[in-house]
Amino acid sequence: MTKSVNLYLASGVSEGVGFWVVNFTEEDNIFNSLASKLLECYRKELFGLDGAIEVKEAINTTLDILCLDSKYEKYKFDNYNTCYSSEIPINLIEDIFDLWAYNYSNEILWKKYIGLLNLRKKIKKNNNYINIGLKGDTYEFATKLDGLLSFRPVNLKIRLNKPNDLMW
Repeated sequence: MTKSVNLYLASGVSEGVGFWVVNFTEEDNIFNSLASKLLECYRKELFGLDGAIEVKEAINTTLDILCLDSKYEKYKFDNYNTCYSSEIPINLIEDIFDLWAYNYSNEILWKKYIGLLNLRKKIKKNNNYINIGLKGDTYEFATKLDGLLSFRPVNLKIRLNKPNDLMW
């Protein structure tokens, strides 16, 4: 039997820079981890150690794909070794956390979903041809994943530097 750990999503600040982190700990109070740089916990789920490792890897891989795809489209999120930029909206990170934490319970579907994630990581871009061959739960999951990965920040700086243009 594996030991139980708490998988969590939390925000923190290090040297004046905000970040999001997905990690796990054996302690009930997650604020004892990461040298007290954590500010607030948004999600906390109890998993076995092996499950926590797998779900954390899936969440972090999804966030890595999001950051990489954004970079290709000239949007840049600051990426750190173990943390993610606070520029990513909390609702998006919560949705990604919930998607993977909720779907871990079904072992057969989990393997399919991880396969989709690994394929998505290799393709580097949203490709609807993948979804054409899918059906049922796998198709629904793939569309949810693509919806989450399609997020792009609104870059107001580009518009703010232009003078007011006339409509006609």
